[in-house]
Amino acid sequence: MFLQWQTLFAGLLLSQKMFVNPKSYCHAFKDWEGQPINVFEQMDVEEYLTMFMDRLEAAIKGTPQEKTIQYHFGGKFANEVICKSCPHYYTRSEAFLSLGVPVKNKKSLQEGLEAFVAGDLLEQDNQYHCEKCDKKVDARKRTCLKEMPRYLIATLKRFDFDFDLMIRKKLNDYFEFQTEIDLHEYTQDFLNQKEKFEKEREERKGQGGDEIEENAKFDFKMRNPSSYYQYDLVGIIVHTGTADSGHYYSYIKEQEEFRLQADKTDKWYEFNDILVRDFDPAEIPVETYGGEETSYQSGFGSTTSHKMMRMRNAYVLVYKRKLTDESLIVTDDEVQSV
Repeated sequence: MFLQWQTLFAGLLLSQKMFVNPKSYCHAFKDWEGQPINVFEQMDVEEYLTMFMDRLEAAIKGTPQEKTIQYHFGGKFANEVICKSCPHYYTRSEAFLSLGVPVKNKKSLQEGLEAFVAGDLLEQDNQYHCEKCDKKVDARKRTCLKEMPRYLIATLKRFDFDFDLMIRKKLNDYFEFQTEIDLHEYTQDFLNQKEKFEKEREERKGQGGDEIEENAKFDFKMRNPSSYYQYDLVGIIVHTGTADSGHYYSYIKEQEEFRLQADKTDKWYEFNDILVRDFDPAEIPVETYGGEETSYQSGFGSTTSHKMMRMRNAYVLVYKRKLTDESLIVTDDEVQSV
């Protein structure tokens, strides 16, 4: 599999052909039972990505490149429990290679990320047992970003299960995302600093604090340069079809380090089986956001129109961090060692 993967990407980078046939790679890639994957059966791209990363890490284990996957795609979550009726706080780090963003009842990536870090209230019968107090208390449990990866893979959760009909379905709802994003508001540092600021402000207000203190603005103390939290969109995996059958294809932005042409323009390309062609990024909203579109039908001297859901929409987004100087990054381990 590793050899075929290298051959595939060498062809993508160096070949003058319009496309590279992945047939040999597909035969070499085995499922969990050790059988060649069925190319005629739709596989969840998130499941495939997890399997692929696992196989790739196994292939390079023990080599000088064994940390390549973590270096490029590895980040850290902070799993937090914040007690409400006592002052205690618990946190645990968790490594991740992709970030699952909710789409249901959300209109944008920003709303999805806000829902991701909002967490859940643990109360009534679902209270949290505080070890330090040795009793159950109301608490908030959430996951937020602790350390940022060089490439952020965001999976949009468009596949859902309908418990009324007991079937799996796809959400084709409108969901927009930016070509540039700033993720500092979804980090552990930002959320903890902001909550501490708001708590102190409420305490001052309750104690009759002056108007200046009450109207003071929150100032986030960044541990890293601002570009550490800023990302550019470099890839989109689109799914067209239903939850049971469909087709995947990609829009990919050419990266400077891989550019072979003399021009300095970052081009976008559509990779759709044997069709590889230029893609205008201005078309991203129409081709990847989902939602409704108008269909026109002519007949008997008249034209009728009706609304229908776009079956094609983004499923996986790939963002590249703007900060390139790794020496400027301050990790959590470095902070704790000071």
